[in-house]
Amino acid sequence: MAMTNTIIYAAAQGIILGLIVFNIGWTTNSYNLNFTKFVWLILPIVSYLISLGLLAIVNNSACGSVNFPLIATSSIFTFVSVIFFLVISYFSFFQNFIIPILPPSLQASFGTIIATSFFIFWAGMYGGAFGYGFAQSCPS
Repeated sequence: MAMTNTIIYAAAQGIILGLIVFNIGWTTNSYNLNFTKFVWLILPIVSYLISLGLLAIVNNSACGSVNFPLIATSSIFTFVSVIFFLVISYFSFFQNFIIPILPPSLQASFGTIIATSFFIFWAGMYGGAFGYGFAQSCPS
């Protein structure tokens, strides 16, 4: 049961972060702004705050109270994984695994956005799974 909860939590966090990246991309594309700059400025901080809130809920349900130093430390996993996957998604070599499978009409306008969303989904999954395990520990 614990593994199922970890997977559900990690998938939820990954989906949330992936959708945030897609929405940032949609907005920057609509207003002709630099997508990469906005993602690098906004996403690491937003991902940390989202992880902090979600892990506070997990910690409260597991321990009966919120141990802020524990969840603040646990949220760093998501922050670091988002930075790591942003670096990966920056290189066209890795984007070329995602963009060619998209329809040609989407490749030019949203290819980079969808590829970055894909990588950030996995960043949320990895960071969420590690953070969830630490947030469930209840120090005495």
